[in-house]
Amino acid sequence: MTRLKGAPEALAGAYDLALLDLDGVVYLLSQPIPEAAATIAALPGLDCAPVFVTNNASRSPETVAGALRDMDIPAGAAEVLTSAQVVAAELRERLPAGAPVLICGSDALRATVEAAGLTLTTDPAVAQGIGYGMTPTTTWRDLADLTIAARRGAIWVATNLDATLPTPDGPLPGTGALAEAIRIALGRGPDVVAGKPGEAIYREALARKPGGRGLMVGDRPDSDIEGANRAGIDSLLVFTGVASPRLALALPPEQRPTYLGWSLAALTEPHPEPQWNEAVDRIECGGWTAVLDGGEIRLSGKGTELDAWRALCELSWAAADMTGYDPAREPVPVGAAAKEILAS
Repeated sequence: MTRLKGAPEALAGAYDLALLDLDGVVYLLSQPIPEAAATIAALPGLDCAPVFVTNNASRSPETVAGALRDMDIPAGAAEVLTSAQVVAAELRERLPAGAPVLICGSDALRATVEAAGLTLTTDPAVAQGIGYGMTPTTTWRDLADLTIAARRGAIWVATNLDATLPTPDGPLPGTGALAEAIRIALGRGPDVVAGKPGEAIYREALARKPGGRGLMVGDRPDSDIEGANRAGIDSLLVFTGVASPRLALALPPEQRPTYLGWSLAALTEPHPEPQWNEAVDRIECGGWTAVLDGGEIRLSGKGTELDAWRALCELSWAAADMTGYDPAREPVPVGAAAKEILAS
């Protein structure tokens, strides 16, 4: 049975909601990805509503939507879902109205939690809930107060557990890195992780169209895709961000997507479904054939490059699960066309 699914027509037409990661999918380091604006504009015509899903709790939905429009990407504040909104929703669900909560994070996080009907406090002794997100001014005292409040029984909701955050100076410690300090002192992690790959942000996104089918579109297998798998929804892994087709070959089961695409434009394209022939350990997709031969994967045929990667990924994943094949080893291609695919 294949992992990758097919779509005979535009992929987005099979779903009611497209959950869109931002950096690496819609834009890259504040520059819009070329296909993004046209693809997002086409979604309403396919009866698929966009939801811009971000782990970043430092900006309000209005700010995020405005930044997207500045890139000529159609977006409204109601189409944005931040981890700050999820923190507020999770605390509101678990605590009585007006309950005192201790917030470590941005002004946007504090305002969102307060707007949810909770009372902000600076006293860890009375806090019934914790909303944790990192800012450049986060101090040891902040972490200590959060630890004290959690130890006294406050519900701990973290915006995300991203170990690093991207900056012009390279990756720097993120919210997850400092949350680890609290975990060590407390002896346990957060009660809820609002952002990906936690399930809470997916539940909030899907609640925007109850009963609808959602598709997560992301570039991070360990965040976007793993979270979608935990939430039980389909996913599209695109190669405009951190993931590459070669990296996809070696993904563990929990990080494998439902579809592959070069970019967000894959939402408006059909997707051929790999066909599995168990009798000969062979996968066929779009003119390509990937065969497990003597413990190695061999590729032959011709067609589009992405279909070759679909066949290779499908067989690589199956071989890793069933025969102990090591997908970190480079598959052995057959023919010049296949060598060109694998060298890309």
